[in-house]
Amino acid sequence: MKRYHFTTVVSQDHFFKFMAMVSSLKNTCKDFRLYVLCMHDVVYQILKKIGIEEVEPIQLSEVESDELRRIKRERHFHAYCWTMKPVLLSYVMEKYRDCQYYAHLDADLFFFDSPDHIFNESPDSSLFLTHHRNSRDFLKYYGVTGIFNTGFVGCKNDETARKAITKWKYQCVEYCPIKEDRVRKLFGDQRYVESWSNEFKGVYVVQSYGVNTAVWNIQNYQVTIKDGKVFVDGYPLVFYHFSGLTLISRNEFNLNWYYHIEDQMVMNIIYMPYVITLVNVMKEMGKYFPWFNAGFLSKEHTPDTHYFKYAEP
Repeated sequence: MKRYHFTTVVSQDHFFKFMAMVSSLKNTCKDFRLYVLCMHDVVYQILKKIGIEEVEPIQLSEVESDELRRIKRERHFHAYCWTMKPVLLSYVMEKYRDCQYYAHLDADLFFFDSPDHIFNESPDSSLFLTHHRNSRDFLKYYGVTGIFNTGFVGCKNDETARKAITKWKYQCVEYCPIKEDRVRKLFGDQRYVESWSNEFKGVYVVQSYGVNTAVWNIQNYQVTIKDGKVFVDGYPLVFYHFSGLTLISRNEFNLNWYYHIEDQMVMNIIYMPYVITLVNVMKEMGKYFPWFNAGFLSKEHTPDTHYFKYAEP
């Protein structure tokens, strides 16, 4: 029995980021299986050719119902990707029951330490959520993005979790707005989970500041490094959510299109390892799939918030 079954939804534009996440998981987690819903066939074909032992690529046709195919024609592509997050997680929870825990992971996460830190906080809980913990500059966004960030949603292998994820799936299939819906207080897939603590037992909000650390909360913390490990306010940095990072070329990036990162320590010990991993991933992929160049946005079409060019030493 595996300890973890992880799921993620990957389009061609997020493929390089996904590969960086896989690299980080392999470095920090000894016992996992990652189920990848490939939103473009090219992602599936490349993953099948690469044959990563821990990764199971899944074609859309395996999970799409007639209803999903219908709404795919009606929804913005990004909204459809968000819709598929709980669809895939529910699918894996029903089909692959040989694990202790499940979790959805957005493809732009990067692990610095073991996910054991997350689940060991409350091993008997059924559902694991992460609070945005917005810093001063991001407090105004609570009304849009909500309390919790669903870039990570963890579950124990139990029926309570299955019921919650099934409900989340049906809610997103019914309605998953690409923009904030002020009347219904919804934004994509994200805000449905806010009702879980009132509906289900065993809902746990992860306490560690090192889980789902991101640009919207990093201002709150002191970032340090000790014995090669990164800490945020004394908590091990488990994973950082690189929301807003744009690939311009194979060595040029906008580190965040909606915010400028000021803290040089954050740059040096959080962003630089990710950038270096991305550069190495793109270099390695270029050897075997030189024709694949999805996911780049030209500099003139990228907001001038935090341009960064990586120069190899």
